[in-house]
Amino acid sequence: MISFVTSDQIALDQDDHHICFASNAAIAKRTHVSVQTVERHISTLVELGIIRRVMSANGKRWARRDRQGRVVTATGLSLMPLSERHAEFIQEAQGHADRVLKFTVLRDKVSAALARLRELLANDAKISGLMVTVRNALRRKPDANLLRELLTEISVEISEITQADTENLRASGNEIEGHKEDSLNLEVKKEKLSQIQVSTDQMERCFPRLCSELRFAKDQHHCDRLMDDIAEYLRLGQTWYAMKSTLGPAIRFIVLGYIFQRAEKIQSPGAYLISLLAKIEKGELAPMAMLSRTSNAT
Repeated sequence: MISFVTSDQIALDQDDHHICFASNAAIAKRTHVSVQTVERHISTLVELGIIRRVMSANGKRWARRDRQGRVVTATGLSLMPLSERHAEFIQEAQGHADRVLKFTVLRDKVSAALARLRELLANDAKISGLMVTVRNALRRKPDANLLRELLTEISVEISEITQADTENLRASGNEIEGHKEDSLNLEVKKEKLSQIQVSTDQMERCFPRLCSELRFAKDQHHCDRLMDDIAEYLRLGQTWYAMKSTLGPAIRFIVLGYIFQRAEKIQSPGAYLISLLAKIEKGELAPMAMLSRTSNAT
């Protein structure tokens, strides 16, 4: 309906600046749905107070024009309520996006914890049952409370297993206690991940497809927007936005370029992204190794 309004902004100064007088058939054709669907949704929007009917005596929508072709008066569906509540809808949309992001991050944490538990798993019937419960929950649409409970339960199991392993290591010899390998230190690992840099030559050589899309970016902000658009095209979901707050720009570029370069061969890019991030987090996959893999593939 907004696309039928002649003005760039919804306003009360003229009828055709806020009233859509297009027929249901015209709206249905533009939205590629049936006329019945349009009628049903219009009734719902009116009930919600998002649009308002401004109808003539015969119930028709029409417009009267002057000699210059300008609309003088019109009847139809006023979009003023939508305009007046615009700030409310923006706030609600942002709140919804924040809730979805928090839920996605929580779900990813449960998935990562499950993978870690599987790594440490001994033949323990109790833990095996927990893994089945978590897998079944992740296949459905669990609520946040259930995910938090499962994450807590998994964390307890992992803590008990790793604590037992640590005690065994300490009992096996004093020379192990002073071990300070960086790959085992999560803080050092995160710091190194954030410091990774990729040269322009490496970008062009390894990810030509992504570089061609970003070639005309005006600045870093514009580049980030283009990368977000590509992530939306690949359907990477909220995981992409979640990793923006935890990983540096170089790793985001590498991961996106890596997936974009082989998009036709990946059945589910969103799940593939989660898998890549889990491997990077656990140290099983070094981001710089993804550059050499792409080079070899090309």
